[in-house]
Amino acid sequence: MSASTPSRILSKSKLMHAWRLSPDSTSKAGAPGVDGITAAQFATRLETNIASLARTIRDRQYGPSKLRGMAIPKSTSNEKRLICIPTIKDRIVQRALVKHFTAGKKLPIYNSSSYGFIEGRGTKAAITRALELRSQFGWCLKTDIESFFDRIPRGPLKDKIDRTLPRSSVAPLVKKFIDCEIREESRLRPILKTRGIRPGVGLRQGMPLSPILANLILSPFDNDVQSVKMEMIRYADDILLFYETEQKARDGLKFITDRLSRLGFSIPELSDRSKTRLIGPQQPVDFLGRQIVFLTSEQRFVSKISRGHIAKIRADLEDQFNFETRAKEGSDFQETVVDLSRSVSAYLGAYRDAYNFPALQSELSFCTRKIMEGIYEDVFGKSILDNVTERGRTFLGIGSLDQVEASSDFDDTATDEICSAQEASGASR
Repeated sequence: MSASTPSRILSKSKLMHAWRLSPDSTSKAGAPGVDGITAAQFATRLETNIASLARTIRDRQYGPSKLRGMAIPKSTSNEKRLICIPTIKDRIVQRALVKHFTAGKKLPIYNSSSYGFIEGRGTKAAITRALELRSQFGWCLKTDIESFFDRIPRGPLKDKIDRTLPRSSVAPLVKKFIDCEIREESRLRPILKTRGIRPGVGLRQGMPLSPILANLILSPFDNDVQSVKMEMIRYADDILLFYETEQKARDGLKFITDRLSRLGFSIPELSDRSKTRLIGPQQPVDFLGRQIVFLTSEQRFVSKISRGHIAKIRADLEDQFNFETRAKEGSDFQETVVDLSRSVSAYLGAYRDAYNFPALQSELSFCTRKIMEGIYEDVFGKSILDNVTERGRTFLGIGSLDQVEASSDFDDTATDEICSAQEASGASR
């Protein structure tokens, strides 16, 4: 049996490894797919289930299930986003494939411009590079690809898989995942119509394979940009380019519009209200939840967490960790406290390098205490905390709330002074 057969690439040991590295093996497990099997249920007979999965792959009896669609309200608008959930088995197989592709860099997705879903890169590396380039170039072009995942042409993507993996036995399986569709449900029809999602077109978001396949379809675009020595940072469908003059930026806009159209994609028209914008010297630019701004007092660009993004983080936490939501999910109080703490820690870790990190710390401290206070009031009644002493409130995790409101603007000068003081003392580390 050759080393490229599915039973080697997707052996029992490699499937088990993919399981152990996945969120499904932790308390942050994803929702069940169309078969209704939860990660906890799958884990009760883990060895048997993994062995059975490996056997069906070895016998070439394995095939992916349909995706379970979930319409989730966006915290910042009345719109909904669609998440497509594979079954636990399909998630394990896809994660094992991702590990196989990335470990040997088997897909041509590695270049100087792409930062999203690339091992060793990511958001922080993208922001660091953006700061470097912003200080070198006077003009930026910021844009994103319209309905990117939903418009990915499957035919060209599968052709690229065949050319990239000409002798790989997993190529047919990857193409089956590309063709995965959402299970039909009447409740999903409005959002599918609104988003323009139709069978046979697009790559469904929520599958572990989708991000690296998206990078694969855009690799010719990345190479075209690189060939003309244009400085670009691309994170999935978010694009930031850098130029010496406004005219070069406008010429660059024409170039990338043309190159993306050749792949079947488009970007919004240029305007002040559009997602496609030209940013002049020393003007702020929003990118990946950060705001790259020029500090006159220090004569340099820094990365801050935008006010809007901090508000979104708070809204997401409040949506996830209120009493009604957690009770419906079957979580108890102890699990809620632990999960809330982990989520807050994750946000703080992700944005620790931001210049206004203390503002985020204050906001999340305030938000956490308000969430806990709300849970106590929902469980025991509105007046339950009226007679609790300050010492008691501190013990319950709802002591004197920081005087930072979600709607308040952060004074940049004050924030800069706080950051500078903390950096000098080493507190920010």
